[in-house]
Amino acid sequence: MVMETWYNVRAQVPLMRVSFPRSCKLSPRIPLVLVIFLLISGVLCASLAQASQPTQTQSVQAHFEAARQAQQRQDYAAAEREYQAVLTVAPEFAEAHMNLGLVYQLQNRNSDAMMQFRRALKLKPALAGANFFLGVDYCKLGEATKAIPFLSAAAKAEPARADTWSWLATALEMSGQFPAEMATLKRALKLHPKNIDLLYLLGQTYERLGKEEVATLQRLAPKSWRAEQLLAESYATSSQWPSAVIHFQNALAVSPQARGLHVELGEVFLRAGKLKPANDEFEAELNMDPHNLRALVRRGEAKLIRGDVDGALQDWANAMAIDPLQAERVLGIRESGFGDSSLEQLPDADRDRLGQLVPVLREQNTPAGNFALAFIAAQNGNASPAAADSGEKPGTPSARCSEAHLHQQLEQGHLSGLAPCALRTLTASPARFRIQVASALVEAGDYDASLKLLAGLPPSERQSPEASYWRARGYEKLATAAYLQLYQADPDSYRLHQLMADLEASREDDARAMEEYRAAIALKPSVPNLHYSLGHLLWKNLKIPEARVELETELSINARHPGALHDLGGTYLLEHQPDKALSYLTRALALAPANPDIHRDLGTAYTQLGQLQKAESEYKIALPSDHDGSIHYKLARVYQSLGRKEDAAREFTLSTGLNRESHEKLERQTQRVAEIEKLTQ
Repeated sequence: MVMETWYNVRAQVPLMRVSFPRSCKLSPRIPLVLVIFLLISGVLCASLAQASQPTQTQSVQAHFEAARQAQQRQDYAAAEREYQAVLTVAPEFAEAHMNLGLVYQLQNRNSDAMMQFRRALKLKPALAGANFFLGVDYCKLGEATKAIPFLSAAAKAEPARADTWSWLATALEMSGQFPAEMATLKRALKLHPKNIDLLYLLGQTYERLGKEEVATLQRLAPKSWRAEQLLAESYATSSQWPSAVIHFQNALAVSPQARGLHVELGEVFLRAGKLKPANDEFEAELNMDPHNLRALVRRGEAKLIRGDVDGALQDWANAMAIDPLQAERVLGIRESGFGDSSLEQLPDADRDRLGQLVPVLREQNTPAGNFALAFIAAQNGNASPAAADSGEKPGTPSARCSEAHLHQQLEQGHLSGLAPCALRTLTASPARFRIQVASALVEAGDYDASLKLLAGLPPSERQSPEASYWRARGYEKLATAAYLQLYQADPDSYRLHQLMADLEASREDDARAMEEYRAAIALKPSVPNLHYSLGHLLWKNLKIPEARVELETELSINARHPGALHDLGGTYLLEHQPDKALSYLTRALALAPANPDIHRDLGTAYTQLGQLQKAESEYKIALPSDHDGSIHYKLARVYQSLGRKEDAAREFTLSTGLNRESHEKLERQTQRVAEIEKLTQ
């Protein structure tokens, strides 16, 4: 490689979890300025020896050596002069243009740097370093579409550089090309299967794609049982079991005969230690669908925890007769690579009770008894061989492969090994049946196959509520898989601390989330978005001085972070310093013009400044997001100050109505939660 001194750059690109447009980020390991200095200063002479230009005279070599020495003493002006001297002698030396561009970046002369990178690429289009840095510069400017071809070229030239793929994925994300971002990360992970940054980014991408499907479902069928089911599943994932119960009950009220709802509700009760209501729900599911393997397996689990060994073994024997591989997956005995059930662990007291049953189960010496022993071993973290062997490996095409065969398999509850036959057979089958098979593939852990099957639906069915629901489930499971792989790759990494912090924040456990973010920052203090995430929680908890330190640190890493700008503006609004608030809020709005919360806070800033017409405009833009009447109230006060009594009265009335409705909804929710907790004690 000729003068290609960029290749040690480790520019990690984490994905922000806030709902703002992203911007590319600097290296989380060491500042970009220092990185480039280390790159240029160490390897120029070695690279020069490989140069293919005919103008490599002793004079050129002398100038390069002078440039190297200047960089070692951080005399960038001298280094610039030496590179210009090289280019005077050899104006078509592409690598010299690239290295001059790097020196310009060290001096924060980004436009000059980009000009030199373009000149280098005009002379040598495949020059990986110039492509990389020009793509990064476009990314930092928020021009992701321009960045993509340069980062793509750098990845093609140097596919072994994981960080190039990270920047490319972020550029695709910035430009809204989420499927392409997913494909890029999957391709990169084939080359770097244990790269924690790529795994984290892939999990985030799956989450985002899943949220898009949830939004589609909410738009198409906002009051449907599927919409309630997704809400319930979200609460269940966050360990908020009473709220999960409420939404599962809502879904059942809309569609009492819907398959799968009772067993999911039973699993929520089971994880909460409510064995009697859990068993009732599994019974209800089996009354509708006697071959429901998941309900059989879970009912057996509840029975075993209660000490009903015979009942548990009978259920598990029946489940194994249907599909032993799937039965093992439900309980997490067989590791499928997706870590769905295998991450669920019973409370210590339940595991202790199960441990006392081991001697009894060993005396059974039956497949169901061995299944129970494998389950207990898995719960205690002990590796165990698969409890059963069906003779058919997952993913092996059946000798009989037809639509009729798939119908029969589904009716009998046999889910393992459907994917190859389904993808080969169902190209012209009715959309409803294809969605049914796709749902079975999700249950069986064949998430990619399910998504492929759904992608082949006719356009009229592709965006149906059912298809959106199952795509959302598939993406959620794939995100879980990526995060499990991240854990397996490095359980002590800063990325895992970041992931755990994200999860705790989603559960509203701010104290634990802040602890995890601090642990991640201690390992990688210059990682973009970490300081913002910590600062946001500190601001949420009104720890203003500490929040500002973190938010300002974030802006020193990424000056275009809209979340940090918005939160800083909010801290100054709280202290009635609207002038300071306005400077941050206007910058945030330029980066996220569709964010209603920024418009709301701008309205507050203009109100404090006495600029009431501007405040009115901002509040009006924010009104569609007002769910508790607070923005209508603020607008009413503005109208009151302007002497517009009728307008003020109208807004006060709207505010009162929304506020009453919000409080009544909260009271009903609180009452239902209390009732559920009381009934299940």
